[in-house]
Amino acid sequence: MRLHNLEQRCTMCAGEMRRVSVRGVCPTHQLISTPLHQHSELQLRLAPAELHGNALKLYLIRHTESENNAVLARNGAPEERVPDPELTDIGHRQAELLGEHLAHPEAEPRQLPGWDSDRRGYELTHLYCSLMTRSILTAQYIAGACGLNVTAHEDIYEYGGLFEHPGDGKTKFEGPGRDYFESRFPALDLPDTLGTSGWYGRPRESETEFLARTRRAVQDILEAHGASNDAVALVVHGDFIDQFINELLGFARREQNYAGHWVSNWAMHNTSVTRIDLHAETRTVVYTNRIDHLPSKLVTW
Repeated sequence: MRLHNLEQRCTMCAGEMRRVSVRGVCPTHQLISTPLHQHSELQLRLAPAELHGNALKLYLIRHTESENNAVLARNGAPEERVPDPELTDIGHRQAELLGEHLAHPEAEPRQLPGWDSDRRGYELTHLYCSLMTRSILTAQYIAGACGLNVTAHEDIYEYGGLFEHPGDGKTKFEGPGRDYFESRFPALDLPDTLGTSGWYGRPRESETEFLARTRRAVQDILEAHGASNDAVALVVHGDFIDQFINELLGFARREQNYAGHWVSNWAMHNTSVTRIDLHAETRTVVYTNRIDHLPSKLVTW
């Protein structure tokens, strides 16, 4: 391990950054650079030329409101949750607005004046979702608005997998198989490994299994797109996004997560957009949890 120090100046305006926790943040541009933190394989340095050069633009998008989200908001507890919820009516409306936002040619440039001035909107090139219904449905709205195909990735589902609450954590849930997905979502690009039996087929996932799976997902996305100029969107889940960013940037996962209450490094609303740019030697969080596309009455967790 080698500790790399970052100059505490915003690479967009050269203004001083103020320190928030362990991250350097420019309050004007909300730029969060990879922190003053130990990282094993990257030389973490920031320079304006690098940030405007070739880079993978990675967008982590949380699904829209699901029935489980609504249950938690209504009851303050997840006792009525189901293993694989549908979207609510609000969730469908959120998804429409999210798709319109991501397809708009000025949506991102007007949020980031002076940043990527040669780009015309998000210009997404690839769109991934998990095999969970709320992720697929959200991704379909984006695909329709942006003219993209949707690829289901077997490792980017939510922490815990398919499970009931309350439950013993030992009940095995199969989940739908290939025939179901091909019938309900005929345009979805399915993993080659998905057979006629259910895609999940195990008890509730442990935290150790979750951490290993998230690490595998990060490696897979980087192997597929890391040396490119792609703009890749992953339509995924709150806890998964939290740990995906932790793994990508070398943050430690918050200890005792779910021990009495939920804690995370990165909180995400439904439909939120988070952008991370990956250059050859730099990983930069450009913004997190953007929900500018939603009116206040449609903001949900």
